[in-house]
Amino acid sequence: MLAFFRSLSRSDGVGSVAEKTRAPEGVIDPTPAWWEIRVPSVKIALPDTIESPAASPDIPVFRPRLPSADRLLPYLREIDAGRWYSNHGPLLDRFEGALAERFAVAPERVIAVANATAGLSLCLLAARAAGGGNRADGLCVLPSWTHEASAIAVVRAGLTPWFHDVDEASWRLDPDRVADEIRADPRVVHVMVTAPFGARVPLAPWADLSERTGIGVTIDAAAGFDGLRGGPVDAVVSLHATKILGIGEGGVVVARDAARASLIRRLARFGLSEDRVIDHAGMNAKLSEYAAAVGLAALDEWPARRAGFAWRRERYANRLDGRNGIRVWRPEGLSSSLMVRLPGPTAVETAEALRRLGIETRRWWHAGCHRQPALEGFPRRPLPVTEALAESVLGLPYHGDLDAAAIDRVAAALLSVSAASTPSPSAGT
Repeated sequence: MLAFFRSLSRSDGVGSVAEKTRAPEGVIDPTPAWWEIRVPSVKIALPDTIESPAASPDIPVFRPRLPSADRLLPYLREIDAGRWYSNHGPLLDRFEGALAERFAVAPERVIAVANATAGLSLCLLAARAAGGGNRADGLCVLPSWTHEASAIAVVRAGLTPWFHDVDEASWRLDPDRVADEIRADPRVVHVMVTAPFGARVPLAPWADLSERTGIGVTIDAAAGFDGLRGGPVDAVVSLHATKILGIGEGGVVVARDAARASLIRRLARFGLSEDRVIDHAGMNAKLSEYAAAVGLAALDEWPARRAGFAWRRERYANRLDGRNGIRVWRPEGLSSSLMVRLPGPTAVETAEALRRLGIETRRWWHAGCHRQPALEGFPRRPLPVTEALAESVLGLPYHGDLDAAAIDRVAAALLSVSAASTPSPSAGT
């Protein structure tokens, strides 16, 4: 890789060196001087200490931003006046109502919870309490191409994760293939379908599978705040600080119907009924009034926040999509992650190359759940697509502080790195 960086200093064609210049506007200059490297249609600035790893990136992969104290103050004053701090207070009621409008469902179907991982476990516990999946050796089918929290939620609900591969194009489980697995193994009692990085999951096929088999289905739409609409299966959205609409820690369950929502709400308060009777053990997953205050303030800012993420994604796409074999992940909904698929298994090498250029990246789902030591012992089907995605998908910097110059710098750097790592058509002839 160092040879690649040295090759950029050659004065031959693509790698020609121009005069030393100041850092581009809006870019922090970590060194006294810069080299300006020109490639076709792009420009990238490299520090002259390139062979020393950067102590911290010039361009971080993500910078969370929650509503300011000034935005929160009116809601906090309401809490002070009412002295209602938790246990489904008036702010939480308003927050759930606003979320219900967002997800196009009746308010009683929305349950705000402490975090999305707990929300997923609650959906599984509710399905079991409602009469499905009580066998001790019950399996939950889910993708390995997902955040590890999905699998942890399955384990905490008392089921065994069974990792399956995803479709190459959609990065999701395929309902027809899952149906075949269910028919082949009676131990399957639930299916968890991940909506990858803001993508929408068609709900009708999964509702049909659940209806035909009696097996519960939950949609893990952790990054799906923008694209999710309520439907005939349970879905969970994360409201973590890193999400496109965040409150610090939190999540929301959009239940399939009012009856399921009532059960999930009860399980989120230990399983206690109004008469303080526990028929099914739950957990403490309640969301406080303070978190609801952050949520209401975040919704006030949502239109402007969404617009900012939208133009940043389009700028990346205009500069990267289809060039050097790079594909920008652009699903129906926006998320707080900007994912690209590289033309080959070079995610690790590319991340290191960009790091040396002061650009932080992230393999958000790492190498797949099945590679984590705590999860590798669980059953799994062959996972060739998951393995390929893990080696070729990379998250680029994407946040509200990212200006046009920074996006152009990231795009130029990625094109330069990918051009160096992609063999030319005439190589070897």
